Amino acid sequence: MSNPQSPQNQSAVPTGKGSSASSEAQTTAAQAILEDVQKARLSTRLRETGTKSALVSAFGEDPQAYSSGLAKQFAELSARQRTPAAIPVKKQPSRLAATLDGLAGFFGPWNTIVAPNATVALVQTPSSTNTSGAIGGEIYTGDIALEGQVYNGDAQEQWWVNTWQYIIPLPIFSSNPGSLAYRFNVGASVGLYRQDFLTGSVHIYATVATTNDLASHPIDFSQPVSSTFAIAADLPTRAVPPIVDGNAKITGSIALAARKTPAIGIVIGVIFSVAKGNLQIIPGEYSFVWLTNPDATTNGDIGKIEYRHDPFFWVEAVTRKLAYQP
Repeated sequence: MSNPQSPQNQSAVPTGKGSSASSEAQTTAAQAILEDVQKARLSTRLRETGTKSALVSAFGEDPQAYSSGLAKQFAELSARQRTPAAIPVKKQPSRLAATLDGLAGFFGPWNTIVAPNATVALVQTPSSTNTSGAIGGEIYTGDIALEGQVYNGDAQEQWWVNTWQYIIPLPIFSSNPGSLAYRFNVGASVGLYRQDFLTGSVHIYATVATTNDLASHPIDFSQPVSSTFAIAADLPTRAVPPIVDGNAKITGSIALAARKTPAIGIVIGVIFSVAKGNLQIIPGEYSFVWLTNPDATTNGDIGKIEYRHDPFFWVEAVTRKLAYQP
């Protein structure tokens, strides 16, 4: 998919370095997710125009003009969006993966590894001159502490997008290595200090791409193996206290190559939108995105993911066994 400049946003700008991932591929992937989120939000707002006329008027806007503007944006975005060609992804059959997971305690136990610190990947801000502020985050081990305050003076929704990336090398195995399973959680929380706006949203997602040879085949985020939302919520939230949270469970496997370095790439994406007003994030313990292993029990588990080596002969034996089962 191309990276068109939408009426709400300027193009994403790569700001980080020091990774093997393509910043162009990340920009394209982030823009595709953003356009999907924008279209879903426009659809939701169009359905709500009949019930929000009084609120729109209270914010000093003409309800009819507001509704017409949303319909025009939806039509323009729908016309511009293209459906990307399906990307073939090699995955273990779900039944085989589930069986190997179930037998892991007997043969291939899970191990943990600490992810290197994230790096800033993309920053995208509205192109409108009637907006201000920024969303960002402090980077810790397996932890992105979110912060920021933004303002939009228009009734047209504006968008702030940030992404961070993790590149996690995994152990090298010898000849006939088989496969390597991985699993981890992406926990997210956003505490809101100010919600003085007409409408808005928050989305936090994790996109995963892998390689079985990091040196020769760097992580390519244009061919992800999964992309999952931990948070997808409309704002303002009516929760008391005003905290939105969620969790994404990530699992997968890598077909290993002998004496090559397998690796997992994770892009954490944070998308905020605001129409007509202010949004302020409470920094610190209420606003974060964490990587953790699924068995996490303490803060010491933050930043850890789990992996398991399934040797070739073991995968073959389980595969043959499943073939004989009804």
